[in-house]
Amino acid sequence: MFEELTTSYLGMELRSPIIVGACPLTIEPEPVRQFCDAGAGAIVLPSILQEQVIHAAMKSDDPIAAIQESGYQPQQDRYNGGVENYLQTIRRLKDSCPIPIIGSLNGAVVGPWLTFAEEIQSAGADALELNWQRGIHAPDESADDVEERLLQIARDLCGRLSIPIAIKLNQQFTNLASIAHKLQHAGVDGLVLFSHRPHWDVNVDRLHWTIRWELSPTDYLGTILEGIIHARAGGLDLSIAASGGVRCGEDAIKAMIAGADVAMVTSEVYREGPDAIQNILQGISRYLSANHHGTLLDFQQLRPPVELTPERLMRLEYVDPLTSTRHYYDPTPHATTTSGDAFGHRR
Repeated sequence: MFEELTTSYLGMELRSPIIVGACPLTIEPEPVRQFCDAGAGAIVLPSILQEQVIHAAMKSDDPIAAIQESGYQPQQDRYNGGVENYLQTIRRLKDSCPIPIIGSLNGAVVGPWLTFAEEIQSAGADALELNWQRGIHAPDESADDVEERLLQIARDLCGRLSIPIAIKLNQQFTNLASIAHKLQHAGVDGLVLFSHRPHWDVNVDRLHWTIRWELSPTDYLGTILEGIIHARAGGLDLSIAASGGVRCGEDAIKAMIAGADVAMVTSEVYREGPDAIQNILQGISRYLSANHHGTLLDFQQLRPPVELTPERLMRLEYVDPLTSTRHYYDPTPHATTTSGDAFGHRR
Protein backbone atom coordinates (compact mmCIF):
# COMPACT_ATOMS: atom_id res chain seq x y z
CA MET A 1 0.00 0.00 0.00
CA PHE A 2 2.51 2.63 1.26
CA GLU A 3 5.58 0.53 2.00
CA GLU A 4 7.75 3.57 2.69
CA LEU A 5 5.47 4.60 5.58
CA THR A 6 6.39 1.77 7.96
CA THR A 7 7.17 3.11 11.42
CA SER A 8 7.48 2.09 15.06
CA TYR A 9 5.21 2.86 18.00
CA LEU A 10 5.46 1.38 21.52
CA GLY A 11 8.01 -1.05 20.15
CA MET A 12 5.53 -2.37 17.59
CA GLU A 13 6.20 -2.16 13.87
CA LEU A 14 3.28 -0.45 12.14
CA ARG A 15 2.65 -0.42 8.41
CA SER A 16 1.66 3.26 8.62
CA PRO A 17 1.80 6.13 11.13
CA ILE A 18 -1.95 6.76 11.19
CA ILE A 19 -3.84 5.15 14.07
CA VAL A 20 -7.58 5.33 14.53
CA GLY A 21 -8.02 6.65 18.05
CA ALA A 22 -10.39 5.38 20.71
CA CYS A 23 -14.03 5.92 19.75
CA PRO A 24 -17.26 3.89 19.40
CA LEU A 25 -16.47 3.21 15.73
CA THR A 26 -13.57 0.94 16.64
CA ILE A 27 -15.72 -1.53 18.57
CA GLU A 28 -17.60 -2.51 15.40
CA PRO A 29 -16.03 -5.07 13.02
CA GLU A 30 -17.18 -3.45 9.78
CA PRO A 31 -15.76 0.05 10.44
CA VAL A 32 -12.54 -1.57 11.65
CA ARG A 33 -12.34 -3.56 8.41
CA GLN A 34 -12.74 -0.33 6.44
CA PHE A 35 -10.07 1.41 8.50
CA CYS A 36 -7.69 -1.49 7.82
CA ASP A 37 -8.44 -1.35 4.09
CA ALA A 38 -7.77 2.41 4.09
CA GLY A 39 -4.27 1.87 5.50
CA ALA A 40 -4.53 2.43 9.26
CA GLY A 41 -1.46 1.27 11.15
CA ALA A 42 -3.33 0.29 14.34
CA ILE A 43 -6.72 0.57 16.02
CA VAL A 44 -7.45 1.77 19.56
CA LEU A 45 -10.64 0.41 21.09
CA PRO A 46 -12.96 2.70 23.05
CA SER A 47 -12.03 2.77 26.72
CA ILE A 48 -13.54 0.45 29.26
CA LEU A 49 -14.43 2.75 32.16
CA GLN A 50 -13.40 2.35 35.77
CA GLU A 51 -17.09 2.53 36.72
CA GLN A 52 -18.00 -0.39 34.47
CA VAL A 53 -15.33 -2.67 35.89
CA ILE A 54 -16.26 -1.88 39.50
CA HIS A 55 -19.97 -2.44 38.75
CA ALA A 56 -19.30 -5.77 37.03
CA ALA A 57 -17.33 -7.00 40.04
CA MET A 58 -20.05 -6.03 42.55
CA LYS A 59 -23.34 -6.65 40.77
CA SER A 60 -23.68 -10.37 41.53
CA ASP A 61 -23.50 -9.76 45.30
CA ASP A 62 -25.50 -6.53 45.59
CA PRO A 63 -26.89 -5.04 42.34
CA ILE A 64 -28.22 -1.88 44.02
CA ALA A 65 -25.02 -1.09 45.86
CA ALA A 66 -23.05 -1.86 42.71
CA ILE A 67 -24.77 1.00 40.86
CA GLN A 68 -24.63 3.39 43.81
CA GLU A 69 -20.97 2.83 44.64
CA SER A 70 -19.53 2.46 41.16
CA GLY A 71 -21.14 5.39 39.34
CA TYR A 72 -22.11 3.00 36.52
CA GLN A 73 -24.85 4.00 34.07
CA PRO A 74 -26.29 1.71 31.35
CA GLN A 75 -25.45 4.14 28.54
CA GLN A 76 -21.77 3.45 29.20
CA ASP A 77 -22.20 -0.01 27.64
CA ARG A 78 -23.60 1.55 24.48
CA TYR A 79 -20.34 3.44 24.14
CA ASN A 80 -17.96 0.48 24.30
CA GLY A 81 -20.03 -2.71 24.31
CA GLY A 82 -19.70 -3.35 28.04
CA VAL A 83 -17.23 -5.38 30.08
CA GLU A 84 -18.65 -8.76 29.04
CA ASN A 85 -18.41 -8.06 25.31
CA TYR A 86 -15.11 -6.17 25.32
CA LEU A 87 -12.84 -9.18 25.57
CA GLN A 88 -14.81 -11.05 22.92
CA THR A 89 -14.44 -8.03 20.64
CA ILE A 90 -10.66 -8.07 21.05
CA ARG A 91 -10.51 -11.76 20.14
CA ARG A 92 -12.79 -11.29 17.15
CA LEU A 93 -10.83 -8.32 15.82
CA LYS A 94 -7.52 -10.12 16.30
CA ASP A 95 -8.84 -12.97 14.16
CA SER A 96 -9.96 -10.69 11.34
CA CYS A 97 -7.72 -7.61 11.46
CA PRO A 98 -4.06 -7.73 10.32
CA ILE A 99 -2.93 -4.69 12.32
CA PRO A 100 -2.32 -4.19 16.07
CA ILE A 101 -5.37 -3.84 18.31
CA ILE A 102 -4.79 -1.57 21.31
CA GLY A 103 -7.08 -1.97 24.32
CA SER A 104 -7.99 1.03 26.44
CA LEU A 105 -8.86 1.75 30.06
CA ASN A 106 -10.24 5.00 31.46
CA GLY A 107 -9.97 5.81 35.14
CA ALA A 108 -8.58 8.07 37.83
CA VAL A 109 -7.26 6.12 40.83
CA VAL A 110 -5.44 2.92 41.73
CA GLY A 111 -7.80 0.10 42.64
CA PRO A 112 -8.84 -3.49 41.97
CA TRP A 113 -10.48 -2.38 38.73
CA LEU A 114 -7.00 -2.27 37.16
CA THR A 115 -6.95 -6.09 37.14
CA PHE A 116 -9.11 -5.83 34.01
CA ALA A 117 -5.94 -4.78 32.19
CA GLU A 118 -4.69 -8.35 32.60
CA GLU A 119 -7.85 -9.67 30.99
CA ILE A 120 -7.37 -7.27 28.07
CA GLN A 121 -3.85 -8.63 27.64
CA SER A 122 -5.02 -12.25 27.89
CA ALA A 123 -7.68 -11.60 25.23
CA GLY A 124 -4.90 -10.79 22.76
CA ALA A 125 -4.55 -6.99 22.74
CA ASP A 126 -1.19 -5.89 21.36
CA ALA A 127 -0.87 -2.93 23.73
CA LEU A 128 -2.82 -0.99 26.36
CA GLU A 129 -3.67 2.70 26.45
CA LEU A 130 -4.63 4.26 29.78
CA ASN A 131 -6.78 7.36 29.36
CA TRP A 132 -6.17 8.99 32.72
CA GLN A 133 -8.79 11.43 33.99
CA ARG A 134 -7.61 13.62 36.83
CA GLY A 135 -11.09 14.92 37.71
CA ILE A 136 -11.77 17.90 39.97
CA HIS A 137 -9.94 17.72 43.28
CA ALA A 138 -10.01 19.38 46.67
CA PRO A 139 -8.18 22.71 46.87
CA ASP A 140 -5.85 21.32 49.54
CA GLU A 141 -4.59 18.57 47.20
CA SER A 142 -1.30 19.62 45.66
CA ALA A 143 -0.19 19.14 42.07
CA ASP A 144 2.40 16.65 43.35
CA ASP A 145 -0.39 14.61 44.95
CA VAL A 146 -2.37 14.54 41.70
CA GLU A 147 0.67 13.47 39.70
CA GLU A 148 1.55 10.78 42.23
CA ARG A 149 -1.85 9.15 41.75
CA LEU A 150 -1.17 8.95 38.03
CA LEU A 151 2.28 7.47 38.66
CA GLN A 152 0.79 4.88 41.02
CA ILE A 153 -1.55 3.71 38.25
CA ALA A 154 1.33 3.62 35.76
CA ARG A 155 3.53 1.57 38.11
CA ASP A 156 0.62 -0.79 38.86
CA LEU A 157 -0.01 -1.45 35.16
CA CYS A 158 3.68 -1.88 34.38
CA GLY A 159 3.89 -4.49 37.14
CA ARG A 160 0.92 -6.42 35.74
CA LEU A 161 1.45 -6.42 32.00
CA SER A 162 4.02 -7.60 29.50
CA ILE A 163 2.45 -5.78 26.54
CA PRO A 164 3.41 -2.13 25.84
CA ILE A 165 1.62 0.60 27.82
CA ALA A 166 0.84 4.14 26.69
CA ILE A 167 -0.55 6.85 28.95
CA LYS A 168 -2.99 9.32 27.44
CA LEU A 169 -2.56 12.68 29.17
CA ASN A 170 -4.46 15.91 29.23
CA GLN A 171 -2.67 19.23 28.87
CA GLN A 172 -3.32 20.55 32.35
CA PHE A 173 0.09 19.99 33.90
CA THR A 174 2.27 22.73 35.32
CA ASN A 175 5.34 20.99 33.89
CA LEU A 176 4.48 18.56 31.13
CA ALA A 177 8.13 17.61 30.55
CA SER A 178 8.47 16.65 34.21
CA ILE A 179 5.51 14.26 34.29
CA ALA A 180 6.58 12.79 30.95
CA HIS A 181 10.01 11.91 32.35
CA LYS A 182 8.47 10.56 35.57
CA LEU A 183 6.25 8.25 33.53
CA GLN A 184 9.28 7.11 31.54
CA HIS A 185 11.03 6.21 34.79
CA ALA A 186 7.87 4.39 35.94
CA GLY A 187 8.29 2.07 32.98
CA VAL A 188 5.64 3.10 30.46
CA ASP A 189 6.40 2.78 26.77
CA GLY A 190 4.70 5.85 25.33
CA LEU A 191 2.47 8.88 25.66
CA VAL A 192 -0.66 9.90 23.78
CA LEU A 193 -0.86 13.69 23.60
CA PHE A 194 -3.60 14.54 24.31
CA SER A 195 -6.91 13.25 25.62
CA HIS A 196 -9.92 15.00 24.16
CA ARG A 197 -11.85 17.17 26.57
CA PRO A 198 -15.59 17.81 26.53
CA HIS A 199 -16.84 21.34 25.99
CA TRP A 200 -17.94 23.23 29.11
CA ASP A 201 -20.51 25.98 29.03
CA VAL A 202 -22.97 27.64 31.38
CA ASN A 203 -26.72 27.61 30.83
CA VAL A 204 -27.94 31.09 31.79
CA ASP A 205 -31.56 29.95 32.11
CA ARG A 206 -30.89 27.00 34.42
CA LEU A 207 -28.04 28.80 36.22
CA HIS A 208 -25.90 25.71 35.88
CA TRP A 209 -22.95 24.45 33.87
CA THR A 210 -23.39 22.11 30.93
CA ILE A 211 -20.96 19.64 29.38
CA ARG A 212 -21.16 18.19 25.89
CA TRP A 213 -18.89 16.13 23.67
CA GLU A 214 -17.62 17.68 20.45
CA LEU A 215 -15.30 16.75 17.63
CA SER A 216 -11.87 18.37 17.78
CA PRO A 217 -11.99 21.92 16.34
CA THR A 218 -10.47 22.23 12.88
CA ASP A 219 -7.82 24.67 14.19
CA TYR A 220 -6.81 22.53 17.17
CA LEU A 221 -3.45 21.25 15.95
CA GLY A 222 -1.34 24.13 17.30
CA THR A 223 -2.15 23.25 20.87
CA ILE A 224 -1.13 19.62 20.26
CA LEU A 225 2.18 20.65 18.66
CA GLU A 226 2.99 22.87 21.63
CA GLY A 227 2.41 20.00 24.05
CA ILE A 228 4.52 17.53 22.09
CA ILE A 229 7.45 19.97 21.97
CA HIS A 230 7.17 20.64 25.72
CA ALA A 231 7.04 16.90 26.50
CA ARG A 232 10.10 16.18 24.32
CA ALA A 233 12.24 18.73 26.18
CA GLY A 234 15.14 17.13 28.02
CA GLY A 235 15.67 14.15 25.75
CA LEU A 236 12.51 12.14 26.46
CA ASP A 237 12.89 8.62 25.09
CA LEU A 238 9.28 7.48 24.75
CA SER A 239 7.00 6.86 21.81
CA ILE A 240 4.59 9.74 21.29
CA ALA A 241 1.26 9.69 19.50
CA ALA A 242 -0.20 13.03 18.45
CA SER A 243 -3.91 12.98 19.23
CA GLY A 244 -6.12 15.84 18.10
CA GLY A 245 -6.25 18.20 15.15
CA VAL A 246 -4.60 16.05 12.46
CA ARG A 247 -6.70 16.47 9.32
CA CYS A 248 -4.29 16.05 6.39
CA GLY A 249 -0.83 14.80 5.49
CA GLU A 250 0.78 18.15 6.25
CA ASP A 251 -0.72 18.11 9.75
CA ALA A 252 0.74 14.66 10.37
CA ILE A 253 4.15 15.80 9.11
CA LYS A 254 4.03 18.81 11.45
CA ALA A 255 3.22 16.53 14.39
CA MET A 256 6.16 14.28 13.53
CA ILE A 257 8.58 17.20 13.19
CA ALA A 258 7.42 18.33 16.64
CA GLY A 259 8.35 14.90 17.97
CA ALA A 260 5.45 12.49 17.45
CA ASP A 261 6.04 9.02 16.02
CA VAL A 262 2.45 8.47 14.90
CA ALA A 263 -0.78 10.45 14.61
CA MET A 264 -4.13 9.34 15.97
CA VAL A 265 -7.12 10.35 13.87
CA THR A 266 -10.67 10.26 15.22
CA SER A 267 -12.66 13.43 14.53
CA GLU A 268 -11.61 13.49 10.88
CA VAL A 269 -12.82 9.91 10.46
CA TYR A 270 -16.21 11.03 11.74
CA ARG A 271 -16.17 13.92 9.28
CA GLU A 272 -14.84 12.17 6.19
CA GLY A 273 -15.12 8.42 6.85
CA PRO A 274 -12.29 5.91 6.24
CA ASP A 275 -11.13 7.90 3.19
CA ALA A 276 -9.64 10.41 5.63
CA ILE A 277 -6.96 7.83 6.51
CA GLN A 278 -5.96 7.21 2.92
CA ASN A 279 -5.94 10.94 2.14
CA ILE A 280 -3.59 11.64 5.05
CA LEU A 281 -1.27 8.80 4.03
CA GLN A 282 -1.16 10.05 0.46
CA GLY A 283 -0.23 13.51 1.74
CA ILE A 284 2.61 12.08 3.87
CA SER A 285 3.87 10.04 0.92
CA ARG A 286 3.88 13.10 -1.36
CA TYR A 287 5.83 15.09 1.22
CA LEU A 288 8.48 12.37 1.57
CA SER A 289 8.86 12.12 -2.20
CA ALA A 290 9.04 15.88 -2.75
CA ASN A 291 11.69 16.27 -0.06
CA HIS A 292 13.74 13.25 -1.14
CA HIS A 293 13.18 11.12 1.96
CA GLY A 294 13.29 7.45 1.02
CA THR A 295 11.16 6.30 3.96
CA LEU A 296 9.24 7.74 6.87
CA LEU A 297 11.84 6.37 9.28
CA ASP A 298 14.57 8.23 7.37
CA PHE A 299 12.59 11.45 7.75
CA GLN A 300 11.93 10.89 11.47
CA GLN A 301 15.62 10.37 12.18
CA LEU A 302 16.31 13.88 10.88
CA ARG A 303 14.06 15.61 13.40
CA PRO A 304 15.90 18.17 15.53
CA PRO A 305 16.05 17.54 19.29
CA VAL A 306 14.10 19.87 21.57
CA GLU A 307 16.75 21.94 23.34
CA LEU A 308 15.04 24.89 24.96
CA THR A 309 15.94 26.56 28.24
CA PRO A 310 12.97 27.93 30.22
CA GLU A 311 14.03 31.50 29.38
CA ARG A 312 14.31 30.75 25.67
CA LEU A 313 10.98 28.95 25.68
CA MET A 314 9.28 31.97 27.22
CA ARG A 315 10.71 34.15 24.47
CA LEU A 316 9.75 31.67 21.78
CA GLU A 317 6.13 31.20 22.77
CA TYR A 318 5.20 34.58 24.18
CA VAL A 319 7.56 37.53 23.92
CA ASP A 320 8.85 37.04 20.36
CA PRO A 321 5.48 36.63 18.61
CA LEU A 322 3.93 39.38 20.73
CA THR A 323 6.54 41.99 19.82
CA SER A 324 7.65 41.03 16.33
CA THR A 325 4.62 42.46 14.50
CA ARG A 326 1.76 44.91 14.84
CA HIS A 327 -0.47 42.82 12.60
CA TYR A 328 -2.07 40.04 14.60
CA TYR A 329 -3.73 37.10 12.89
CA ASP A 330 -7.49 36.88 13.44
CA PRO A 331 -8.68 33.26 13.13
CA THR A 332 -12.33 34.26 13.27
CA PRO A 333 -13.87 34.00 9.78
CA HIS A 334 -15.59 37.07 8.39
CA ALA A 335 -19.22 36.66 7.38
CA THR A 336 -19.83 37.67 3.79
CA THR A 337 -22.58 40.17 2.96
CA THR A 338 -22.91 39.02 -0.64
CA SER A 339 -25.53 36.56 -1.86
CA GLY A 340 -26.06 34.60 -5.04
CA ASP A 341 -28.46 32.48 -7.01
CA ALA A 342 -28.46 28.68 -7.29
CA PHE A 343 -25.73 28.83 -9.96
CA GLY A 344 -23.32 30.82 -7.79
CA HIS A 345 -23.82 34.17 -9.53
CA ARG A 346 -23.39 37.05 -7.11
CA ARG A 347 -26.18 39.52 -6.61
